[in-house]
Amino acid sequence: MSEGGLCFASAFVQSMDFSEVMQLIEATGEESSHVVAYAQQKDDCLRGEYEVVAGDVDAHIPWATEALGCLLEAVNLWIGNARSHTSYHMDHYENLYAIITGEKHFLLLPPTEVHRLYVRNYPATHYISSSKDNGGEVKLELELEEPEKMVPWCCVDPFPASDEIIAEQSSSFPLYFNGPKPFQCTVRASEILYLPSMWFHHVTQSPDDNGRTIAVNYWYDMQFYMKYAYYSFLQSVNLNPLSSVASTQGEDKHDTKQNCSSSNPD
Repeated sequence: MSEGGLCFASAFVQSMDFSEVMQLIEATGEESSHVVAYAQQKDDCLRGEYEVVAGDVDAHIPWATEALGCLLEAVNLWIGNARSHTSYHMDHYENLYAIITGEKHFLLLPPTEVHRLYVRNYPATHYISSSKDNGGEVKLELELEEPEKMVPWCCVDPFPASDEIIAEQSSSFPLYFNGPKPFQCTVRASEILYLPSMWFHHVTQSPDDNGRTIAVNYWYDMQFYMKYAYYSFLQSVNLNPLSSVASTQGEDKHDTKQNCSSSNPD
């Protein structure tokens, strides 16, 4: 990874006792913390790692199982705080997203808008623990994946933090910022959002009084029919072709701390 280059950063993963995880999620909810803790796995974790609490929620969504005509592929548990967010991405699953406590805020764009999201290839990296500071908090640094690989990802930030970043984002991604606004949806405790397969979504959250947002999502496999073919066609035409970081040197000159990351996917 070149100095000052953008990258796709996977999360630092650590196994801990559940009580420690919950304490860490609450402790890292403050902006002063350099770490954002999140309990998540996308590997059917509610029926595996968290099976002891799986009985507290429905095993599947009956109307969705009937309508989609297939069995569940995975059920995942997500626990985070106010600082957890997910950059724009899409999944090849029909997604039923249920909120247990707190709120999730979604920005939604259909797959036909892929050209507005400037999906590009970025070098894959992951966080490793380098040391601990005086307060005992883990310090993390990025390390390139071996062997080297590239990951297609969207670095559009719909909520720029400063006037300077607003100007930079608007200049780099005009099709997004000058086009129609995405759908906005807030999902609250006891509500379910049906997120169709291949729809792009950006997610932020508001915690409950205990500083936590807890959600369960149900993944059903998608049918790879006309929608997938049309999406693939849009990617192939010269609206906004996939390009590597190396070919966008003139516009991707950010500090590595401003990397694209899927460390908290949903």
